[in-house]
Amino acid sequence: MNPSLAADKKGSTADAFVVGIAAMLVINVLQRVVGLARNFGFSLFLAEDQLGLWALANSFFIIAPPFIVLGLPGSFGKFVEHYRQRGNLTTYLVRVSRICLVGLVASSFLLLLFPDQVSNSLYGQQQPYSIIAWTVVTLAILTVHNFLNEIVQSLRMIRLVSIMQFVNSASFCLLGVAGIYYFKTWSVLLPCYALACILAMLPGLYGLSTARKDFEETQRLSSSDMWRRILPFAVAMWLINLLTNAFELCDRYMLLHFSNLGAEAGQALVGQYYCAKILPNLLLSLAMMFSGIMLPYLSADWELKQFAKISKSMNNILVILSLLFTGLSLGALAAAPLLFNWVLGSRFTPALEILPIGMMQATWAGLAMIAANYLLCAEKSRQNAAILAVGLGLNLALSWPLISWLGLSGAAMASSTSNAALLLMICWRLHREGCPINRKTCLIVLLPISLVLGVYAAALIFLALAVICSRTSWLLNDEDRESINRVILPRLQRLGLPISSLWLQV
Repeated sequence: MNPSLAADKKGSTADAFVVGIAAMLVINVLQRVVGLARNFGFSLFLAEDQLGLWALANSFFIIAPPFIVLGLPGSFGKFVEHYRQRGNLTTYLVRVSRICLVGLVASSFLLLLFPDQVSNSLYGQQQPYSIIAWTVVTLAILTVHNFLNEIVQSLRMIRLVSIMQFVNSASFCLLGVAGIYYFKTWSVLLPCYALACILAMLPGLYGLSTARKDFEETQRLSSSDMWRRILPFAVAMWLINLLTNAFELCDRYMLLHFSNLGAEAGQALVGQYYCAKILPNLLLSLAMMFSGIMLPYLSADWELKQFAKISKSMNNILVILSLLFTGLSLGALAAAPLLFNWVLGSRFTPALEILPIGMMQATWAGLAMIAANYLLCAEKSRQNAAILAVGLGLNLALSWPLISWLGLSGAAMASSTSNAALLLMICWRLHREGCPINRKTCLIVLLPISLVLGVYAAALIFLALAVICSRTSWLLNDEDRESINRVILPRLQRLGLPISSLWLQV
């Protein structure tokens, strides 16, 4: 091939990647705004118990699809490109889809066969059969949507994935808010969500139809070799996803079943808890974006065996993100009374009261997610799963008595404590696996505790710590500050933010 043509091709590929990433970031920001409007819309037009029922259904929709398909679509990101280059992509996807289809049909049949047991487990009381049927239909459509989304993402169609996610979020916002405003019941959200998933699949199907060359078969693929290769990875990802989702969502079902207040009161508590999670979940979504951006850079340094650089980068990232997330949490807490009292009409005062604990928990959960990238680079997924299992066990052990004693506050306290323990365990494993975590880093990641002292006290502590980090060498020295500036500033400046330093100049 002509070198100039090869260079042009490489350059165009890089340009397409950059444009795709930029489009993804813009769409993701819009998606977060739409999601915030949707969640506040649901909270505005639904009573607490009705909102709680939707929160329980939504939790089921998060945790059930990976379980149903045995985590097999989780292997697409690693193996689609492998089999595409060898001309086996169609065979690989067909074989996996058959197993997933069997799991989906069998699970749907069982759920419809035992509606009373499903209703009591998911919703805490008997629900009409029509709601169970719509729950199953929505689950089936969502599972297919997730399967398609994983294929598109594994083929690196970045902009298309972002468009699918935005169509899903925007259409569900419009359909859902309009549906509950008109019908005055949470159950209308089930068909609305199903329809939103169908609409989101359309651009994905169109995109796959234009990529026929990727699916051309050129050689035979041994079934036994394929399953032997993908099953260990798929099982590991399935276990990690199951533990992660259970860890994040178990408090809702603990509130429903262990509040000792009855089904309707339990549903109302879940509704309050759902509302209290709206702002913290925005912080978690930001952490997820940072985690996804950070992993390729850590992987590149890992392949070059630059372990000292990784350790220094990890400490600096945890410091700057702890400060950033705490600052954003302070902003959220300052704006929260306006949102909860003016927009929602003071119906969710209990949710507002536990919001500082929720922001603290979200900060620690986000930092734990980011720190765990090191274990993925080191191919220590079993350790990651074991830590998640311990964190889940601790959450369950704390939730049972604390919810019985303190109700909503008990659930928030159990979740925040278990997330703090999760972060500490991950940092301990990083320390043991060749990525030392400094004492100053451990001190700064404890900063979110200040949020429970109130906005003014937390703001004073935050500013004092920011000055200490900026102008003294007690926690960060000049080299640390310059290293963090080199990592963060170029990205901010490319976004048009004329910032010369991340540190206070006083």
